[in-house]
Amino acid sequence: MTFTERFYLGIWPRPRALRHPAKWTDWLRPVAVLAVVALVAGGVTGGPWLWKRLSCKDGWLPSADVWSAGGECVGLSQGPYAFELDAFTNVLKVIEKQNAAAAEVCDPSGTPVTVGVLLTMTDQYAGARAVHELEGMAAGQARANGTGCLHPVRLLVGNIGAYGPEQEAVQVARRLADHPEVVAVAGIGLSHQHSAEIADLLAAEKIPMVSDLVTAEGFDQSGSTAQETDYSGCEPDTTYQNGVGRDHYYRVAFRGSEQIRSLGAALPGTRLDFIMVPTGGTDPYTCTALPLMHKQFGGNITEVKFDPDEASTVSQTARRVCNVTKDVTVGYIARGRDLAMFLHSLDQEFSQGHCSASSITVVSTSDGQRVRAAELDPRLEDLRVQALSSPSFTSGKLRLVATLVGGADKQVPGNTGFADFERQFTRIGFDVAHTDAGWAVNGYDAVSVVEEAVNKLPVTKPVQRSQVNTQISFVSSPETAVLGAGGPIMFDNDGNRVGAEPPVVRVCPLPQKQNGAVGRVRSVTLHPGTPAPSC
Repeated sequence: MTFTERFYLGIWPRPRALRHPAKWTDWLRPVAVLAVVALVAGGVTGGPWLWKRLSCKDGWLPSADVWSAGGECVGLSQGPYAFELDAFTNVLKVIEKQNAAAAEVCDPSGTPVTVGVLLTMTDQYAGARAVHELEGMAAGQARANGTGCLHPVRLLVGNIGAYGPEQEAVQVARRLADHPEVVAVAGIGLSHQHSAEIADLLAAEKIPMVSDLVTAEGFDQSGSTAQETDYSGCEPDTTYQNGVGRDHYYRVAFRGSEQIRSLGAALPGTRLDFIMVPTGGTDPYTCTALPLMHKQFGGNITEVKFDPDEASTVSQTARRVCNVTKDVTVGYIARGRDLAMFLHSLDQEFSQGHCSASSITVVSTSDGQRVRAAELDPRLEDLRVQALSSPSFTSGKLRLVATLVGGADKQVPGNTGFADFERQFTRIGFDVAHTDAGWAVNGYDAVSVVEEAVNKLPVTKPVQRSQVNTQISFVSSPETAVLGAGGPIMFDNDGNRVGAEPPVVRVCPLPQKQNGAVGRVRSVTLHPGTPAPSC
């Protein structure tokens, strides 16, 4: 029998060929062809999915919880997987260890719960503070699983990435929501449109959220209607002005309107000479704060826009500020990433004898505290060190006044919560200097609010998301407040933090290096009606 007589198209055995003594070997050819077709089809349909997960693996095998998006690794980790980011290796190892030991001290009858954590580890507006934020959350977990705890708390950490075009931030949140053991979320990211979408997604799944860093107006359950917020300078196709996370969203960070009101109280009678703003209206942090700054500090203030990615425009801005012959006060509501560059440019004008101003005070909302954290980017760190150790800043000719994102940056009389936080933070091996910029404080406080809600629930019954949300909603008065690192925490009906006003501080110069190490940047608190203290 010839080859063509045995097979159709050289592949499939003819019926007559099946009676051949070696008939089982005739099937090798079609099986091989079908296998190749299946592999090609699988590569076409599932190849992108597989490749994205092979690029970022938590272990030997690809995971549905970790994938590549926008050139970075995003997804979920219970530790030690650190999304290929060395800066997060240590804190995620600590979380892995704490997850494994969560039930060692708690009531043996208690049911374990998982708290989801959502943060951007790589966005340009976060910097090294993202590490501090997660360290604060790990310290909050250590507190949650300490003596007297009822329900062991485990953390499931979600890196939402740098808010890239692939919608990875929302996809990570959706993946987190698909984990039924997650009863609440601490942190949802920064003041960004995608954070609003995350809040709405989680609320639809009945998951309560305690945001730690979002300060922009609109990011509460009503869209900040009580503040009569002006969104005219913001992008028109955003949704946060309609409110976020209806019935399930709370935030421990003081919102922008409260911060600006505190700045006005700490600097009575001050009228700004300029307001520094970046170009564009895509950033809710800036576009919602700008009209509030005008209203608080005199109205019709000269706005000076600069592009921080173009160094020449920053120096031009500094020259414009220096061209006024008096004590100058500048409002700064651009991002903290660029503040050191602006301060350095002002110092250069002073040092070169080109600045006519007798002094310059820069007044910033809470993102200005970024200059107190060592930068991961060597270029930004060099600018920060130069700015805060410069002659004009050290002498007080150039000053920075800013609000705190939380309620404290150090121990103060009557706030035992900060001492507890600092003790937990250092006990599990973190650098106390990482508490200075405020993100660790708020990460800790967000987890603490969830922990207290969980531990008010019955020991012998599974914890439900709705139960946790109800308990958080009760945190609305001094009697039910959670004592956090930043002081007592309570929420209004829209989920905004209320009670004490956000503190205003003067940021002090960087101390001289000792043994080659850069020191901590301290602050002194400004109190309304009293002279401004010196550093």
